[in-house]
Amino acid sequence: MTLVDKLFRQDEWRTVPNAISAARLLLLPVFLVLIVGQHYWSAMVVIAVVFVTDFLDGFIARRTNTTSELGRWLDPVADRITVIVVVIAFVAGGLVPWPVLPLLLVPDLLLSAYALFVLAGASFPVTWVGKIRTALIFVGLLLVLVAAALVDQFGGSGGAASAPLAGAVGRTVGLVVLWVGLVGHWLAAALYAAALVRLRRARRTA
Repeated sequence: MTLVDKLFRQDEWRTVPNAISAARLLLLPVFLVLIVGQHYWSAMVVIAVVFVTDFLDGFIARRTNTTSELGRWLDPVADRITVIVVVIAFVAGGLVPWPVLPLLLVPDLLLSAYALFVLAGASFPVTWVGKIRTALIFVGLLLVLVAAALVDQFGGSGGAASAPLAGAVGRTVGLVVLWVGLVGHWLAAALYAAALVRLRRARRTA
């Protein structure tokens, strides 16, 4: 069975949760443009919608029993694409140091290549470590974004005197949370890799 057959012909893929996941992906280029253009408050609104839809699609799928193979594949893939595009936006906008990007990309690229070419597009198992990792990365980035927005709006002449200090503190806390999330990212990658290896062994012995 090809990946296309598995995702689009094995069961009904035209569901509301899958549409929400697709909409989440379509919002990411908008977020990238807003960050690079330093429209930080607008970017926060967009990323808040992305956050909500990240949890909403799975909730609706479970409550309405509209799970599908495409949804099981798309949800973790959408999570990874979301994190990658958001980090690219932050690096491009000068909000986080550039080493964050390769530290994020390397395990995802290796695992995705293995799943696609060795296991014919096997979906990634969703784990609590992965969910916590994603939450930490997003919270860290959100704190950095809020700090940048405060400094941008209130840190200039005539702004609040405390804005630069609050911005510096918020950025520092956000970066610490982000780095903790990146440690979790590599831990989650190790767990995903072990699961994919077990899946390959199970297929070879079946």
